Amino acid sequence: MREFNLSLLEKWCWRLLGEKEELWYRVLKARYGEVGGCIKEGGNDASLWWRMICHVREGVGSGVGNFYS
Repeated sequence: MREFNLSLLEKWCWRLLGEKEELWYRVLKARYGEVGGCIKEGGNDASLWWRMICHVREGVGSGVGNFYS
């Protein structure tokens, strides 16, 4: 189950790279802000879903390093 969850979170990371004009991306950008083409993490005010995506984006849990930056 952990690998399945991780793969779904990685799919969202991949979509963040290629769908920057989509509504969902613009909502996240308005909510958390953007620096250098990446949406900011948002700290403790961020939703659990978004914090998990940020951890995957940083390579936490995947064993591949910082792949999405």
